Amino acid sequence: MILVVALGLLLVGQDKLFPPPVGQIPHGVIENRKATKDEKDRNRKLAKDYAAAGWGWRGKEWTCLESLWTRESRFDHHAKNQRGSSAYGIAQLLGEQDVRSEYQILKGLRYVNKRHSSPCKAWDFFLKNNYY
Repeated sequence: MILVVALGLLLVGQDKLFPPPVGQIPHGVIENRKATKDEKDRNRKLAKDYAAAGWGWRGKEWTCLESLWTRESRFDHHAKNQRGSSAYGIAQLLGEQDVRSEYQILKGLRYVNKRHSSPCKAWDFFLKNNYY
């Protein structure tokens, strides 16, 4: 009986003893969490700053990116795809499960640039196809 209790206590605290790899969501800890308003506001500001600094996307291009990612996730870095795909996070990239906002934003900006060359082209594509 003592052994069973000890094993149970060990399993309950296993996330502390054996934390998940960096970027992996700990099981049952934050999987079903939504970003707070402050977190979403921070993510939006980061995206705006990164888009301007890294790609020169300001003004109309920022407005298109903001529209796209607001529609996709509302800048929630915990957003799960509602249509059942593996898309996750701010940019709703497929197969991504990293909860770091900075990582999601940079990866999303690179994707927009590589696939569409600009946020406005990505937004136009999204409006016609309901994905980008």
